[in-house]
Amino acid sequence: MKKLFKTSAMALMATLMMGASASAFAHKVGLIDMQSIYSQLPQMAKIEQTLKSEFAERRQELEKLQGDIRFEAEKFKRESATMSEEQQTALRKKIQGMQQELAEKGRPLEQEIKTRQNQELAKVQKLIVDAIEEVAKKGKYDEVRVKETTIYFNPDKVSDLSDKIVEVVSKK
Repeated sequence: MKKLFKTSAMALMATLMMGASASAFAHKVGLIDMQSIYSQLPQMAKIEQTLKSEFAERRQELEKLQGDIRFEAEKFKRESATMSEEQQTALRKKIQGMQQELAEKGRPLEQEIKTRQNQELAKVQKLIVDAIEEVAKKGKYDEVRVKETTIYFNPDKVSDLSDKIVEVVSKK
């Protein structure tokens, strides 16, 4: 009787341990495609529009300056043969001065645009991370990986959560 009890207890213990180890290996993994998420988010189009309007006036000023430089360079090319040395030198100096002005205004503007883009992208990235956590918790995922950094995954065992993430972020 003691032997039967001991054997049954051992069998039960072995069964429980096998079940526990099998569940320890059950690992639910989700996958997200960040490029797809960014391309589908309405917030990204809004950011682009906001930045365009925010910097439109300064960009137009630079585009006008670029047009003026092209005009003066073409004028130099066309008329340099008939110009005096003094006129050529004056026009070269004028073009160089305009190019320097373009560089002095263009670099800071591009840096300012990049800074603003990064600020706006940080807000969207925060929304995406929050959405990933929300979807992962609801779906009881153990891990969520980024598709771009994953070398291989079995599509039968890994769920693509990108559309769910877009859905959640789009509502915010």
